[in-house]
Amino acid sequence: MNKKKILVLALPVAIAGGWIAIGHQPTVASANTEPGKPVVIVAPARVEPIRDPVALAFETNGRIVAIEVDEGDAVKAGQVVAHLDDRLAKARVAGAEAALAQAKARYDLARRGPRREDLDAARAEALAATAEADHRSAEQVRSEKLGQVGAIASSSVDTDSAAARVSTATAAAASARYQALAHGSRIEQVAEANAAVEAATADLAATQVALDQTLLKAPHDGVVLRRLVEVGTLVGTLTPLPVISIADLSVLELRAEIDEADVAAIKLGKAAYATADAYGDEKFPIHVSRITRELGRKTVRDDDPRAKVDTRVLEVVGRFDGTPGEPLPLGLRMYVHVER
Repeated sequence: MNKKKILVLALPVAIAGGWIAIGHQPTVASANTEPGKPVVIVAPARVEPIRDPVALAFETNGRIVAIEVDEGDAVKAGQVVAHLDDRLAKARVAGAEAALAQAKARYDLARRGPRREDLDAARAEALAATAEADHRSAEQVRSEKLGQVGAIASSSVDTDSAAARVSTATAAAASARYQALAHGSRIEQVAEANAAVEAATADLAATQVALDQTLLKAPHDGVVLRRLVEVGTLVGTLTPLPVISIADLSVLELRAEIDEADVAAIKLGKAAYATADAYGDEKFPIHVSRITRELGRKTVRDDDPRAKVDTRVLEVVGRFDGTPGEPLPLGLRMYVHVER
């Protein structure tokens, strides 16, 4: 075989060998490998809020009668975002308020004691009962004398004797009531009335909590991400049903995944910048605000077919320097660029 034929046969083999070599080149994590220029690490990341989104659900059973917000609305801490039917809860609060008023009235009566008019009336009743008892006693004595000489029947003597005993007992009871009122309420009675007031107060507080649980409130400032149910939905506590989800978008962060081989170059406070395909060449300045302490598997996927899925990575959180000029959506894929 002459040299020309050997050259023709060798050329396709060389081209094929070059293609195989290029296809198996290792993935480089740096965007700049030119001599004399710093090496820049490029890591995939996603936009997330400084605090995780919160799914809000009611703490009690009921039917939703109103939802005050929609997706994209801004909410303030404590703002009511949804209502349950509260008719039964309001009725229970009204009943508890009435019971507390009654308990307080009884406590005031026990603590202050009887009025002067009550004392005068009780004293008059005692005097009248005593006078009646004296009269019946005198009648009893007269009947007994007449009975001894046979002037009246023995049954009349027995009747007058019984009436005298009843009158004496009635006078003793009236006198005892007067003495009790004159001495005022006992300490035990005042303590019992005070305990009844405390119990009624606690019951009212419980009913007010139940009424408050018919209102769904935002725990902090944020933006409504999702409205998950509609008016008329029945909710329960056995399996809480989220009504809306909100997130605080005032401060955004980037959670980046740094390849295991590059973790030594990452320091707290280190300046970097982020880019996104959706924003072209725009650079968003950031700095490293948190570094996790455990390597894990990659979770942020990019479109590079050469990227290894089983690479061990370290999660690093970057904080935007100031507020981005564009409202970045949560979950947006970006790339963090940091010098090695």
